[in-house]
Amino acid sequence: MQPKVVSFASINVDEVYSVPRIVRPGETLSSTRRQQNAGGKGANASVAAARAGAPVHVVGKVGSDGLWVRDVIEQAGANVSLVKVLDDTATGRAIIQVDVTGENAIFLFPGANHKLTETDAHRAFALFNKGDWLLLTNETTAVAEAIAQAHPIGIQVLWNPSPMHDDVLLTRSVVGLVDVLVVNEYELLKFAQQINSGECSDDYEVLARQVMKELGCRVVVATLGSSGCIGLVRRPTSNAHTIPIAGSSTDISIISGSGGDDTDDGDDIKVISMSCSPIRMEQVIDTTAAGDVWVGYFVAELARAQGESPESIGACAALTPAMVSRAMTVATYASGIAVTRMGAVPSIPMREEVEAFVRAKQHE
Repeated sequence: MQPKVVSFASINVDEVYSVPRIVRPGETLSSTRRQQNAGGKGANASVAAARAGAPVHVVGKVGSDGLWVRDVIEQAGANVSLVKVLDDTATGRAIIQVDVTGENAIFLFPGANHKLTETDAHRAFALFNKGDWLLLTNETTAVAEAIAQAHPIGIQVLWNPSPMHDDVLLTRSVVGLVDVLVVNEYELLKFAQQINSGECSDDYEVLARQVMKELGCRVVVATLGSSGCIGLVRRPTSNAHTIPIAGSSTDISIISGSGGDDTDDGDDIKVISMSCSPIRMEQVIDTTAAGDVWVGYFVAELARAQGESPESIGACAALTPAMVSRAMTVATYASGIAVTRMGAVPSIPMREEVEAFVRAKQHE
């Protein structure tokens, strides 16, 4: 049975403004277009995981002004029975500028996202089992409390610490309970600076190794924008095996040959390097949800792989390099599709689209 994904999720109303460039301090610009979409890092990742085929359950809070956002998440295939509606608090908001190159600048009003509590986590986790996945970002309250509760009962933890806090390592004992850490280059650098008291290398693999060894994660992935991504996987005790993508005859070892590269430095860590999705720069419209789509598809693919290989399920069991490589590949292609579309949730592709994209690029 495929593990479920429990998303401790931020849920926002996104107000998206198209601008000729990101506004500078003291400057006033007129936008050329305004859209209102469902969003929030947790909501985006939840929808991505659901569209990837994972059984997703969302834990979150909205105001009465966000009921339509909850409905959008449900229509995407996620279970929203654990999303509470608050009468005295507004739904979170994101004000997003998107320039002509697709780059963005965002500021947030947390709203109901900052009403999540340790009690909410406790009630939710009672409904799930060992081997299920907890997916978190940093846009809600009670993140550390949720991680601390999930780990002892065998729920696997994937944490995307975005937006990054300066004091993220103050809860080092809790951060050390994370199984899979997914960061971008900025977040990786911030982690390394806190570990190294400000001084650190400019080599992303070196930084990722430092973070992995300091925190004890099983997997660390750094997404590096147009430079692709790298994944570090603690070597399993059994031999890794190649797993075909479900519903497709495509084998991950073939896909990785066009952009992935595995290295082995003789220690207990396997390094996977992967190119970015094969999207031309002129195709990029909006990068707002790129990272969230990546994370959602990534956790869904890990859960799918564990469903195909049940002996791997459990917070102490191995995630093989083959599983992580496959998940990185599918997540990268899904994220590539998302940046060619406007908006957050509206940009997230269905699994069938991603598999078709992988096959098309493989045969070019």
